[in-house]
Amino acid sequence: MRRDGSSLFGADNRWANYGRASAAWRISDEPWWIISPVNDLKFRASYGTAGGRPPFVAQYETFTIGTGGSLSPNTQGNPHLRPETTYETEFGADMEIMHRFGFNATWAHDITKDQILPVPLPASAGANQVWTNAGTLDNKTIELSLNVPILQKRNLGWSGRFNYSRTITMITQLNEAPFTYGTDYQNSGGVFYAQAGYPYADFYGRKFVTNCSELPSAFQGQCGGPGSAFQKNGDGLIVWVGQGNSLGDGITKNLWNAVLPNGSAPWGKQLNWGMPIKVRDPATGSSANMYLGSALPKFRISHSQTFNYKKVFLYALVDGSFGQMVWNQARAWSFGDFQDREEDQHSKSIEDAKPIGYYWRQGPADSGIGVGGLYDALGVNSVNLEKASYAKIREVNVSYNWGPVRGVGDWTIGLVGRNLKTFTNYTGYDPEVGITNAGSTSGSGAVNGIDAYQFPNLRTFSLSLSTRF
Repeated sequence: MRRDGSSLFGADNRWANYGRASAAWRISDEPWWIISPVNDLKFRASYGTAGGRPPFVAQYETFTIGTGGSLSPNTQGNPHLRPETTYETEFGADMEIMHRFGFNATWAHDITKDQILPVPLPASAGANQVWTNAGTLDNKTIELSLNVPILQKRNLGWSGRFNYSRTITMITQLNEAPFTYGTDYQNSGGVFYAQAGYPYADFYGRKFVTNCSELPSAFQGQCGGPGSAFQKNGDGLIVWVGQGNSLGDGITKNLWNAVLPNGSAPWGKQLNWGMPIKVRDPATGSSANMYLGSALPKFRISHSQTFNYKKVFLYALVDGSFGQMVWNQARAWSFGDFQDREEDQHSKSIEDAKPIGYYWRQGPADSGIGVGGLYDALGVNSVNLEKASYAKIREVNVSYNWGPVRGVGDWTIGLVGRNLKTFTNYTGYDPEVGITNAGSTSGSGAVNGIDAYQFPNLRTFSLSLSTRF
């Protein structure tokens, strides 16, 4: 049992009590155990609570300094915040088979109540947001690991370890109306959407049409293969080319400036030839705010190998994260500044070349007067939000035990390399990124999957010399 206190809360909620209990049963030690191949089996269970704290600024009113030193309210202070409390239940089993193979399984269920989140305020409040105990978060995690001894000799050892983990995070209760949230970095304040019954850290934004079925029903019959008015280009996007034309006619038929006027275009919004088309709200005609993907991975895996021969030791670890999305803001911004290599048409044929507006945008995002484009006013969309699955050679460690030097010590020299190689289709520098500033809804870069010019993980090499006496 423990009692914690923090001045990050107001005077009425500064202290809270927490505790934890655990138990284990090594069933293989019972006299009636008869499954001899399983020489060791232990079941374990635990239950505990822990508290979470808000950022420093949460209980204070904050202001934004504008032009000329003018002040405007930004965050309404909340000295009545309660600690967010996590209730964790965990069950697991540890097994050894034939005195060789080790297996571990863990299932954990975390419920975080009174989660502290910044919630938008109505204009009448005079401030943009307030930190409050907004709702309940539910996490379910499964972890599996397997140890395999490949060779075990007097002077030779070789073993491998495999790990798998999966976590599902849901918002099960929300005490506020659904709202967008994100970080306080530029244009990222509303990249996620919170609503009860839906996963946490889901990206919402604009989606470009990639299938004919996403067009209004009146236009789906005009979408298809060669000769159709709407066709899929080499980037997988549906674009308007005009009845009887092909994707390669933009230059040869001088169609790059062709326009499909408002009255004849899907959702009543003007289209330019060969430009990306955004999915829109049928009622308003504005860009639809759609689910695009999750910042959290579907699962993680890792594999390590350990090898030793006499005085030589070798360890290697490969791990990976799969199924998550990252908003590549650097790429999105480059579209607007004409600095992305994708915009270079030099090596493309006349048929594959794209007009400049394909990447850029003129006019407000939903005005209908511009040509559209992937830059899209630096908003989250289905092009700049990228699949960011990866595998990495995380670590390689080689060491040699030299032994005593002139009868003194027991010397070991080693070389460790980390983040040696990344395997991914992500177009940025590093898919393992995220904003971690304290002003964000979550201080965790694992949740804030936004690539906004952060320094990538470094490839490092370390030489070590150690001894013992």
